[in-house]
Amino acid sequence: MHTAKDESGQVLKLAGKLDIRVAQDLKIALQDFIAEKADCLLDLSGVETCDTATLQLLVSARKTVESAGGRFVLSALPEPVLLNGALLGLSFELAPPGGCPAPGGEYEHDA
Repeated sequence: MHTAKDESGQVLKLAGKLDIRVAQDLKIALQDFIAEKADCLLDLSGVETCDTATLQLLVSARKTVESAGGRFVLSALPEPVLLNGALLGLSFELAPPGGCPAPGGEYEHDA
C-alpha cells in the first residue's frame, strides 16, 4: 500500500493492494488525513485490490467526516473497489472527472 497527498494537500491518493494486511496502516493514514480537513477527497485510481477490511475503513472514515458536517468523496474508483462494494450493497459519493468541484459546487452520487 502506498499513500500520498497531491500537491495541494487536499487529495489523499491510495495505491497498491488494500487488504487486511495493511488495514492498520490504512486506518492511521485515513485518520491523519480526515483530522486535517472538513471535506475529504480520496483518489483510488492506483488501488490494485480491495477487501472488506478496506471497505469497512472507508465506510468508517466516511461516517466520521459526515458526522462532523464534512463531505467524504471518492475519485477514480477501480474495478476491485466497485465490485466488492456492490457485493456488500455499498454506495459512495463520487467526485466528477477531474476531481472535487469548488466549495458550494455540486457532486455526483453513485446510485
